[in-house]
Amino acid sequence: MKKLLIVDDHRLFADSIRFLLEHTTDYEVVGVLHTGAEVLPFLALHRVHIVLLDIDLPDVTGFELARTIQQTDPEIKILALSMLNDNQSIDRMIDAGAAGYCVKSVSRDELVAAIQAVGDGGHSLPVEYFTQSRESKNSADRPVLTGRETEIIQLIVNGISTRQIAEKLYLSERTVETHRKNIYRKLGVHTNVELTLYARNNRMIG
Repeated sequence: MKKLLIVDDHRLFADSIRFLLEHTTDYEVVGVLHTGAEVLPFLALHRVHIVLLDIDLPDVTGFELARTIQQTDPEIKILALSMLNDNQSIDRMIDAGAAGYCVKSVSRDELVAAIQAVGDGGHSLPVEYFTQSRESKNSADRPVLTGRETEIIQLIVNGISTRQIAEKLYLSERTVETHRKNIYRKLGVHTNVELTLYARNNRMIG
């Protein structure tokens, strides 16, 4: 059974999520914390697979805390919770290591689906994130990728490391990294998470 930690200073909201998860999912809620200062000591004593993290805590931002959690234990999956639904906030959480971002106004089913997606090793972002991204770009300027770049995207999305890609394609690791940088630049992404989400949203992968 996967273990989940809720970090949110709105006690009623946090308790409501706990009740929802305990009665509708197989996740075990191992704790509900209300400040950032409580998180690292708690993680040092308890095994946690997923952290539901409010980005607006009273003593630290969710951006800072997410980065610290990932540095402490990269295996922990983080799903950000927020009232904000702007791409800048979402991008900052992705850069900090979050695997997903959920607006607090979503339905119960949408929240559970987001948690399950993140818990299964995937990602979950608001639909509006992609809508805003598409509206900010001219469809006529769709990036042109080479066959090799498309091949490398498929491998990155499947979780293949740079070294493994180099071995599979008979390339040097430096060449693979050059391709990765070119892909990032063409698609306007900055991390493998963003690349995966872009690829899925644009039907570049199955």
